[in-house]
Amino acid sequence: MKNLRRASIQKQILVLAIFLVVLVSLVATFTEPFIYGRHDRGFQNGLFAGRAEKVLEQFERTKSVPEENAVLAFAASSGISVKKQSLDLFNDGQENMISPTELVARVRILLDDNVFAAFHRFIVGQTHPDFLVVKVNPQNALIFEMPVFPPSLWFAPAFASGLLKIVIPLLLLGYLSSWLITKPLRRFAAAAQRASMEEGSDEPFSADGASEIRSLAKSLNVMRNRIQSMVDYRTRVLSAVGHDLRTPLTRLRMRAERSSEPELRRLMLTDIETLVFMIDECLAYFNDPSVAEKDRKVDLSSLLQTIATDFSDTGINVIYSGPRRLAYVCKPQALTRALSNLIDNGSRYATQIEIVLSHGEEGGVQIRVCDNGPGLTDELKAKVLQPFFKADESRQIGVKGGLGLGLTIAQGIVIKGHKGRFTLLDRIPNGLIVAIDLPAVSG
Repeated sequence: MKNLRRASIQKQILVLAIFLVVLVSLVATFTEPFIYGRHDRGFQNGLFAGRAEKVLEQFERTKSVPEENAVLAFAASSGISVKKQSLDLFNDGQENMISPTELVARVRILLDDNVFAAFHRFIVGQTHPDFLVVKVNPQNALIFEMPVFPPSLWFAPAFASGLLKIVIPLLLLGYLSSWLITKPLRRFAAAAQRASMEEGSDEPFSADGASEIRSLAKSLNVMRNRIQSMVDYRTRVLSAVGHDLRTPLTRLRMRAERSSEPELRRLMLTDIETLVFMIDECLAYFNDPSVAEKDRKVDLSSLLQTIATDFSDTGINVIYSGPRRLAYVCKPQALTRALSNLIDNGSRYATQIEIVLSHGEEGGVQIRVCDNGPGLTDELKAKVLQPFFKADESRQIGVKGGLGLGLTIAQGIVIKGHKGRFTLLDRIPNGLIVAIDLPAVSG
């Protein structure tokens, strides 16, 4: 079975088709004698013809009325409805009589239905029995009443045969196909979906299943590694450029400070300060601390209280609300950076910010950063998470304006660094709520 799972899809389908043929053949071989036994119309027809022929032979050997009555009683006990009739009552109908040698053939003609007649009998039913008149001697004839079989004798064997030879094997084949072929495909599709999402896992595609799926998984893993290498190389280049720019900026600052024109010196220092700020922001964006930092157990309540106190000391109204102690396994430096970016971003538009901590589902935690600012529209909620996007385009780049990276950095730390959820919600009556849901982590 393991070799079949790793075979090509074409081979798997061929093996399953052969398995279906063999299964149907075995089922038909072992069930046909039981299905088409005494519950079959053909069997009943032959049984009636044989009994009728035996009754006819015994009646021909009778020599007295009591013997005739005994034969008729024997026929009744055998389930044959027959009666003796004088030929004087068949003045105009003797041409419809048959001879004893024609009995069996005529019974088969009358009882053996074709497909359409049998289906009609099954739907409508037989309203009246047929009669067969056999001339025994010049004086008497026997009138046989043809049996009326219930519709189940036609329907039951066909239904049982179709169920055992078609429906059940097809259901079994469908289940095996789903387990053998589609299960690896569904697992592969789920892995591809996780990889396509921003919070996707870095785990490689599992090379399991059919040979085509394993080949595709290997190709995608190679492609993912190449893309990741390109991204890492780009990040290293940009970080190196950012660091190298500090040296000429330092020289420009020193030369500007020696300028003899105060207004020109002020403008030049302002531009240099802006450039330094932009470089620092970009380097902070490229150097994600959640990548290198290890998880460790901390008192999350104390961490959030410290963040709120530090911002309050700088004149920003930040309050903490939540339990006094809450132990949690996380990356504390990265989480501090994410919350600091959120509070710094909110302080530009709001006069009060509240950090709310609570227990989440299944051992996780919930952090809510709420402000009383103007809030964001649904359209802006999706855009502000994009790098370098600013909701207020009129703000200048600088220490107060920023580059539009605060929310993006915070989202990356929450989603990629902690496998959590990052959501922007409306606060009533006004303001914005940044909802952070972190899952439970064993540690």
